[in-house]
Amino acid sequence: MRFLQTFNVDSTSINAKKIANIVLDNLEELTQLSTHQGQRIRRIIALAQPQWNEIRTDITIINSANSNDYQRIKQLKHMVVGPFRGFARAEEFNLDSQCVLIYGPNGTGKSSFCEALEYGLLGSVSEAETKRFRDQAEYLKNAHVNQFTPPHIIAKDANEDDVIVEPNASKYRFCFVEKNRIDNFSRIAAQAPSKQTELISTLFGLEAFTDYVRNFTTEIDERYIDIQGEKTKLLAQKRLELSSAEQIKINNIAELETITQEELALAQRYKNNFSFNLMVSEIIGTTDSLGAIHQLEKELQTPVPLKSNLTTSALDILINNIQVNINQLNSQQQELGSYSQQISFKQLYEAVIQIQPSNPESCPACHTPLNLVTINPYLHSQEELEKLQHLAKIQKRIQDTQQTIGQQLFSLSQIVNTCLHFLSTNNQLVAYQIPNGIQPTLSWWNSLLQYLADGYTPYQHIVAQVKHLENTDLLSSQAQATRNSTLEELNRLREFERQITILQTRRNTALKEISKAELLITNFNTQNAQLINEVTLEESILQRNQSILEGYTEFVTKINAYSRLLPSQLVADLGETVTTLYNAFNRYDASHEKLASVKLPLTQSQKLLISFQKDPTTFFDALHILSEGHIRCIGLAILLAKNIKENCPILIFDDPVNAIDDEHRAAIRETLFKDSFFEQTQIILAIHGEEFFNNTHQMLGKERAAISQSYIFSPHKPDNHIYVLSLQRPRNHVLVARELYSRGEYRDALMSSRRALENLCDKTWFHYGKHCDRNDGLISVSRRSPDQPWDLRNLAENLKSKIDKSQANIPKKTEIVSALTLLLGPNGTSPCWRYLNKGTHDEDNLPEFDQHIVGKIVSSLEQLDSALN
Repeated sequence: MRFLQTFNVDSTSINAKKIANIVLDNLEELTQLSTHQGQRIRRIIALAQPQWNEIRTDITIINSANSNDYQRIKQLKHMVVGPFRGFARAEEFNLDSQCVLIYGPNGTGKSSFCEALEYGLLGSVSEAETKRFRDQAEYLKNAHVNQFTPPHIIAKDANEDDVIVEPNASKYRFCFVEKNRIDNFSRIAAQAPSKQTELISTLFGLEAFTDYVRNFTTEIDERYIDIQGEKTKLLAQKRLELSSAEQIKINNIAELETITQEELALAQRYKNNFSFNLMVSEIIGTTDSLGAIHQLEKELQTPVPLKSNLTTSALDILINNIQVNINQLNSQQQELGSYSQQISFKQLYEAVIQIQPSNPESCPACHTPLNLVTINPYLHSQEELEKLQHLAKIQKRIQDTQQTIGQQLFSLSQIVNTCLHFLSTNNQLVAYQIPNGIQPTLSWWNSLLQYLADGYTPYQHIVAQVKHLENTDLLSSQAQATRNSTLEELNRLREFERQITILQTRRNTALKEISKAELLITNFNTQNAQLINEVTLEESILQRNQSILEGYTEFVTKINAYSRLLPSQLVADLGETVTTLYNAFNRYDASHEKLASVKLPLTQSQKLLISFQKDPTTFFDALHILSEGHIRCIGLAILLAKNIKENCPILIFDDPVNAIDDEHRAAIRETLFKDSFFEQTQIILAIHGEEFFNNTHQMLGKERAAISQSYIFSPHKPDNHIYVLSLQRPRNHVLVARELYSRGEYRDALMSSRRALENLCDKTWFHYGKHCDRNDGLISVSRRSPDQPWDLRNLAENLKSKIDKSQANIPKKTEIVSALTLLLGPNGTSPCWRYLNKGTHDEDNLPEFDQHIVGKIVSSLEQLDSALN
């Protein structure tokens, strides 16, 4: 509601205010819907569309007259519990007191008592969730009787009328303090992100609001509301196609211009001052005339004559070489003929050498063994052959010359064959053709030099035919050159033809696209007349939907921003209260250990930061720098600060002895019962420490202790039921002394009086230390040994003297000094002190105590207790 009130003071649009009124008018229904499948946003749109123009734009919030006073209870009065957890049957508790104290050792049922209050006030028990009980009734039923009955709690409202307590977790959550809750909030910065978010929301009382905000879909789109229009989208699509057609026309007109320029450039590359069409006609041709390409292709179909590759110069060289080699052969043979006798011997020697491998042991002529001959024929033949080496060289040259002449004659025979191949008709050289595989001889050569009947030798015919073929080859070479040139031109023209084809194809494509686009543009309005009318009718609906979308988007943006900023707006005074309470818990620490401020985490991953009074501007991570006991003090301070902030009428503390370390218990007890924080709060304490229980009674003082309710849970459970004892005798020593005195039990009254004086002297000392002047004297006390308590009389006299002489305006100074004087006597000779000693110690044959003196002692203690409390 506070969020919607902001719409009346800022520049919120009318559309957002309409959405706000829809949310306000349908708050309960929308709260049940979430983001799952867009439940909430779909419902908001369904509510908005039919009456959008009629929805009011002013934000009017009607507060229920009793919305803030819903069952505004003042304190709990009475509870009936059982069967429930440890209670096997119904048990009644009178809670009609500003202070209710429960004492019992561990396991006696204190937690069952606190869980009964928790279930009655909150409607659930957190421990059941922690222990993963899906059904709370299964956790809460008594295991022995297998039954569960919800606790029945009666409370008093502001008018002192009795009312039945109805569970309300949001109102009473911070009425409860116990170890797990302290740990959760003291270590809030160390929790998992989801748990941290939950605790932060709980801390600031925002969990319901945060959950409500989280279920607004942040983005609204076509899934939930039509903001484009089916007809509008269809027309837009068609217009897109139309605009596409217009663009296609423009693009293709530009393409035609580009093609024209490229055609002109191509024609100029072909021939200067030539048009594209003229170039096409000349290269490709027309229906009436063949183009240059066709003509060149036709020319290239005629083959070029083969070449013989014969030349007269090569023939002359070959003939000359043959003649030279023949002359050289004749000369070599003549030289060899002059050595004819030696040649015979050489042949003989060679024959002997050839026989040696087959007859190596005897003479080849006479077969005489070689060891009996005078001359070894084989060695002799070898020696003689060495002397005839020059003949071998002559023979080798003759062989080489003959081989060269053979090769040259073969070449000449091939020329003859070539002539016969190219000039086959009536060729006289056919008689001189050498068949394949036959080597021409000198006889063949000589036959070429013989005259024929026509008066020419075959050799002359060869020369004439070679010259003829050489001339024919020259003509063939010229024809091949011409052909190559023609082929090159053809290739050039084909490249022009390829580019012509590309340009013609591009031009035809562009012309077709322009024609199609012009047809689409011409027919558009005629074909879509009905659709255009439907779009006009649809515009009003889309304008309404657009307004809904804008209003919803603005509303969700604002509520999310408000939700994010809300913790920071709520945290300031809460942090101050946490700091004050923490310092109260640590009131006996040095000043430099006390805190200047506490920064609570506002979002996930933020740390809990603290600064100290000695340096308020420097902040530290509390979990990093504080001890375990001080970290728990932070958690307790957070819970108690929320109790104060929420104006909770009750504070239910489940076992502070278990939750808080020894060092801080006394200061926390003073914070709860002496400081002003919880003066108007009903405090219910369940304790397993007897000393804490007794000390709390002493701190309450006689009057508050007298009107408090106290219960003791016995550890004896004979029938599996929590055994509850109402405290018959008060635990406050002054009250006990008065009760025993009124019953005539003077010795026991004096014993309780002594205990009361010990406690009240400690309180008096604290009272003096809190209010004395800096120039006042210090309290000095003696003790008999280090392990003995203070000397009580010495302490009482010192306190009386110092307070009486103090220059400060000590509250209740006169009453305190008067009470101590009555107990001690003006000169320390009062019989009251002797009674205090004798009533404490067990002695035989004591005279009877004077009831007036005993009464005087009790009254003095009551006076001192009243002055200090």
